Amino acid sequence: MSDAKKTRRVLTNDDVLKYEPMVEKYIRDSVVKNWNEARTSKNQGDVSLGNSGLTVNDIRQHLRAEVCVALQNFNPDYRTKEGRTVKESTFVFQHLFNRVGQLMKRLTKKRYGYGVWHSNLEETLFETDKE
Repeated sequence: MSDAKKTRRVLTNDDVLKYEPMVEKYIRDSVVKNWNEARTSKNQGDVSLGNSGLTVNDIRQHLRAEVCVALQNFNPDYRTKEGRTVKESTFVFQHLFNRVGQLMKRLTKKRYGYGVWHSNLEETLFETDKE
C-alpha cells in the first residue's frame, strides 16, 4: 500500500452534514448520559460540562471534525480478508464510536477534576492534616 498514492477526498459541507444525526446520537448517548447539565437543544449548548472545560457545542464541533477525519481516511476500494466491502457510513460510525469512547474516558476521570464536586473541599485541595 505504500507504493499506491493515496488521493485526498475534497469534502463539502453536505458530506459532513449528512452525518449530523450520527453526531447528535453520540452526544445524546455519551455526553448527556455523563453530565446532568447537558442538554441536546441548540440554545442550551453553551452550558459548561462540570470541570471538563467543554460545552456540548465544543464536543459537537469536535465530533464534526472527527467525521471529516473519518471521511478523509475512508478508502472505498478497501476489502476485508473475506473480500467484502465496507460502507462509508459504517466506517464513520465505527470511527466516531472509538473517538467518543476515548474522549469520554479522558473527560470523566476523577484525577482530571471531574466528579470532585461531591468531595470535601479540603480533600480535593489536599489540605488535610494527617497528624
